[in-house]
Amino acid sequence: ELAAAQAGVTSARHRIPQAKALPDPSISAGYTNVGLNRYTFGIADDAVWAFGASQTIPFPGKLIQKGKVAQKDAEALDQQLVALRLATVARVKELYYDLFTAHKTLEILQEKTKLLEQAEKAALSRYASGRGDQRDAVIAQTEKYMLLEKAEAVSQRRVTLEGMLNAVLNREVRSPLGRPGEPSKTPYKKSLDDLLVKASFDSPDTKARMKKVERAEAKVSQAKAEFVPDVTVSAGYSQKGFRLGQEPLMAAGAGPDGSDVTGSPGYRQRWVDMWSASVSMTVPLFFFMKQAEGLKESKADLAESRYDLEAGKLAIASAIRENYAQLQSAERLAELFTSGTLPKTRQDFQLALAGYAGGRGDIASVVARLKTVLDYEAQYWAQVAEKHKAVARLESLAGFTDGLTLPKPPDAANGSGPANGSGPANSSGPVNGSGPANGSGPVHGSAKDTVAARHAKIDAK
Repeated sequence: ELAAAQAGVTSARHRIPQAKALPDPSISAGYTNVGLNRYTFGIADDAVWAFGASQTIPFPGKLIQKGKVAQKDAEALDQQLVALRLATVARVKELYYDLFTAHKTLEILQEKTKLLEQAEKAALSRYASGRGDQRDAVIAQTEKYMLLEKAEAVSQRRVTLEGMLNAVLNREVRSPLGRPGEPSKTPYKKSLDDLLVKASFDSPDTKARMKKVERAEAKVSQAKAEFVPDVTVSAGYSQKGFRLGQEPLMAAGAGPDGSDVTGSPGYRQRWVDMWSASVSMTVPLFFFMKQAEGLKESKADLAESRYDLEAGKLAIASAIRENYAQLQSAERLAELFTSGTLPKTRQDFQLALAGYAGGRGDIASVVARLKTVLDYEAQYWAQVAEKHKAVARLESLAGFTDGLTLPKPPDAANGSGPANGSGPANSSGPVNGSGPANGSGPVHGSAKDTVAARHAKIDAK
């Protein structure tokens, strides 16, 4: 997709000099014969060979406006390409954090499965000593198998996410990916007002719409210039021969007056060179049907572009507000989980498990508390991931490119094509084991890579 967009930008840039160029000149050649029976050049006085050339010159300003329209087209496509690159980076980050969530959920499920095995052993011990019911052991085993089933589903989602991430990076979908590093837990520093101001100046989507407005303005100027006629300049050369009278046959050579004289049977002949020049211009006679309607069309296009610009600004501002609210909500929920909910539920589970092992309580309360711990831990890491996904979307909407190496697809005209191993997101793509967007490969590597350090630097910036 990036390669296709880059090829479109390159194509648009090649249209600029075409729009500024003069129309092609024309040349002509013609012959006028006298009579139908024979070739009469040099025999009949009115037989003429003629050659000419002409050039149409548009009224000054027309070509300038056409070139400006083509230039604004290319600039708009260039900004759309930047927006697509940022959206691709944001998509990579979102998939990265989803993949991290899948890995973390598997870890939690494995840990809780071990805790259920402890509860199962306690139930079997109580049953063996006659202090418990066999149903407790069955309940613990059933819950353990349910966790294993859930872990299998999460593993399937992890494989799917790895394939999606490889696809976005233009890689083989089965390419192995390492475990993503743990994201930073530092609060997001930028305010909503900062993001809105940043988006109003640097959003590539807004810039692209502004370029379309400028293109429409140039189109209006071009339509106004169409009321003025174009000029065509022509020049020609022709030659004809005259028979000057019957004389004795003589050889070809120079006549007594210096003119060319050609020998002919009994006739003296003279060749005459002639030239011509003319200027013509178009007459916009039907301007009320053509030029006037074209001007109205251009003005309507300009109004449409301006309305589209305002609508785009409102849509971006709305999206930024929505994602910022999601970010703040995720931060508050994550803080709530870490400050109170998770420690208390873990303590409650440990007390219930210890009491059950000591002969107090029942297995149902232990399992219920374990489920609560499992749900809260999964929700906590999901909120951490949602926070960073919201940050990725915000930075894409606002046009943040600091610290990002945006891959530039190859030029479609250089023979490398859009998918030849050097495409828009290859082995130098924006994701590796140390974070979602650093330009040095996929998520190969271990969890000990420097994700937290990188995010801390970005937040500090």
